[in-house]
Amino acid sequence: MIREIAVTFGSEDVINRIKEKYPDKKLQTYTSLNNENHVMMLDYSGEMSVFESPVQYEVLSHIGTDLWQGFISFITLDLDADQQKIFDARVNKLMSDILPNGMKSMYSMNAHHNINERVLLTTWDSASEYELWRKDNNLLMPEIYKNTPSFSSHEATYRAV
Repeated sequence: MIREIAVTFGSEDVINRIKEKYPDKKLQTYTSLNNENHVMMLDYSGEMSVFESPVQYEVLSHIGTDLWQGFISFITLDLDADQQKIFDARVNKLMSDILPNGMKSMYSMNAHHNINERVLLTTWDSASEYELWRKDNNLLMPEIYKNTPSFSSHEATYRAV
């Protein structure tokens, strides 16, 4: 199992130079669905990152078979200790069930050296299958936390280039 995932962001030229410099490294380039000019590179090698300024995540758990060449989603949440317990229990429940249609894999992670920042990374066949799952499932956090001032979350979606 992959223990660490790293990402970096940059211009298409910078990302292409990294890819050319490390052709044997397990790297995948993505563009944001919200902004085609927003380019991200993901290192799923599990080895020390080759990025100069990586955003690193420690993998807590994983299920499924990865599809790095498809569509991915990052859901990032800043959680206090009580919220983490609820989030972890809900992620464990999701991981104990059959994956939803179109979902290939799911990673529960925390930001490197920041246990309060939890990240759910999912890989998908398509953006439309992700959207169906997202609309039908409010499983990760109860509504009460979404209205709590200490709760914050961010969602980012990307397609492979």
